[in-house]
Amino acid sequence: MKSALSVLLLCFVLASCGEEKSVEAEKVVEGEKVVEAGKTIQERAEAGDTEAQFNLGVMYANGNGVPKDDVEAAKWYRKTAEQGYAKAQFNLGMMYYFGYGVPKDDVEAVKWYRKAAEQGNVFAQFNLGSHYANGNGVPQDYAEAAKWVRKSAEQGNENAKEWLKQNAKEKNGE
Repeated sequence: MKSALSVLLLCFVLASCGEEKSVEAEKVVEGEKVVEAGKTIQERAEAGDTEAQFNLGVMYANGNGVPKDDVEAAKWYRKTAEQGYAKAQFNLGMMYYFGYGVPKDDVEAVKWYRKAAEQGNVFAQFNLGSHYANGNGVPQDYAEAAKWVRKSAEQGNENAKEWLKQNAKEKNGE
């Protein structure tokens, strides 16, 4: 009886050890999947896949799975922006506006915001309108500003709605 109990106890201990190793192995496998997924994105991006290029730009901009590197982010955003990808065009415009990974340049920011805005990107429309309102990278033009901000507001952008409301009050002397 004592030896049977010892065998059962030994089996329980060995089974528990095996479970711990399995959990550790699963973590390693999950870790490898993450690395493999990262490589897949890199490979797809290098092959010209616009979505992968955009995602790789986001990864570099935020330091997700790769070291944070604004120069690399801008490089990948540019590759996909030049293929007409509106989100990348907007992000590249932001990079130029803030000078992240590229020289700060309002004219270039406006160029990329316009490309994205013309495709209906709500954030690019608002930013383009803001640039016209402030004369950043373009001659100041309130009519053009209102046109782009209105397009953004029509898509539900609360900041754009607030901007229009505030500017209407200022026009009326309130």
